[in-house]
Amino acid sequence: MDMNQAEPAETPAPVRAARFAYTPAAEDYDKALWRYTLHTWPGRTRYLLLLGAAGAVACVFKAWRMHLDQTQTIVAAVLGAIAVLVVRQYFRRRRTRDQYAVHAAHGACLTTIAEDGLTTTGTSGETDAVEWRSYPWWFETPDLFVLTGSMEFLFVLPKRGAASPEDLDRARALFTRHLRQI
Repeated sequence: MDMNQAEPAETPAPVRAARFAYTPAAEDYDKALWRYTLHTWPGRTRYLLLLGAAGAVACVFKAWRMHLDQTQTIVAAVLGAIAVLVVRQYFRRRRTRDQYAVHAAHGACLTTIAEDGLTTTGTSGETDAVEWRSYPWWFETPDLFVLTGSMEFLFVLPKRGAASPEDLDRARALFTRHLRQI
């Protein structure tokens, strides 16, 4: 064989479509948010530095204005940090509930995952088709597949909707091929 000729790279065979029939549940979105917030790097770090810096500046300004001693300043800083985290989680939960409400309006759903993306059809008659580039990341929990690009949107796909274990494997293969696992 001539060493100057490169062999063509093998392209992986396309994976057949996976189908999931399910009814969206608020608990699924809560679990997905919890896992995203605590176990993924985007969930733990998104806006945290900005919020922490804003809290620290506000705390130092307040300590300077009130002439607090060192202990009072530290207590105020800790309380400020806790407040920032609580408010952050509150708004995340609110956004996730809004996403659930939009998805639940479809009624019972049939989601098909194929090479070109996801297509969800609800009993309401509405169909949504989403390309892979809309969700650059995905992660898996024991009960869910979750596709995300940021906290502004999560797509929660319950594993209970899979028709067979092969559909779970096909979905996992398609997610791995088109998205980055976090």
